[in-house]
Amino acid sequence: MKRNNGAYAAELTNEIARMYKLRVRIEAENLGVKNAYRALLSTLYVKDGGTQLSLAEKTGMKAPTISITLRKMEKEGLVRRVVDENDLRKTHVYLSDKGRETTERLNEGINGINNIFVEGMSDEEADFFIRSLERIKASMR
Repeated sequence: MKRNNGAYAAELTNEIARMYKLRVRIEAENLGVKNAYRALLSTLYVKDGGTQLSLAEKTGMKAPTISITLRKMEKEGLVRRVVDENDLRKTHVYLSDKGRETTERLNEGINGINNIFVEGMSDEEADFFIRSLERIKASMR
């Protein structure tokens, strides 16, 4: 029986995605970063001072979840929340020094995991691999 290459490619992609998520979660846990914190830390690292609403939009998390998670992160010293003096309805969120250092260590670990994707490939092979993934992504839209 002939193998369905499309189905096999999809199976491999799913397996790789699961393995990747697991390794990232383990990396984060080794640094004491809860899974729920990762998206918020990454978003704040790129653009600090976002409002809770903007964080919800950027991460896809629901506003109540954001509020609860930020409260926990604040207790752990990862973020600080500041009420907007011009609009008391808005609260801006900032990474603390501990939050920034934690995110930088997490990013270093994740970059190591990311490099596995092209480990052992020539530049040409890596470029072809990335172009192929981009084509698959475009086809899936």
